Amino acid sequence: MNSQSLDKVVSVSNLVRLIRRMDEYELWKRAVFVRDRFTCQNCGARNGRKRIIEADHKVSITILVKENKVNSVESARNCKALWDINNGRTLCHTCHEQTESYPTRFVQNKLR
Repeated sequence: MNSQSLDKVVSVSNLVRLIRRMDEYELWKRAVFVRDRFTCQNCGARNGRKRIIEADHKVSITILVKENKVNSVESARNCKALWDINNGRTLCHTCHEQTESYPTRFVQNKLR
């Protein structure tokens, strides 16, 4: 099976999972943290022992993948919208959970 036919069977949720594992994603997160001085942009909490900061896409990765017709890791790598730090913000975990862009599967798993 060549890579093009493999791309067609990858679901959006699996592609998002792969994107979150890319080096570019780690670089994007780091750039957002540095710009925001490792501080939650909602409540002002700083990264530390009792607070974990997270990088949040204001427009979710899932929406960006769909809108930009990203269908492979390679097309994700070339999608400027995914790596735009202006679409990112640093949030503590508590504030991140309260956003619309927080992955609902994490909230659903927590409720079980």
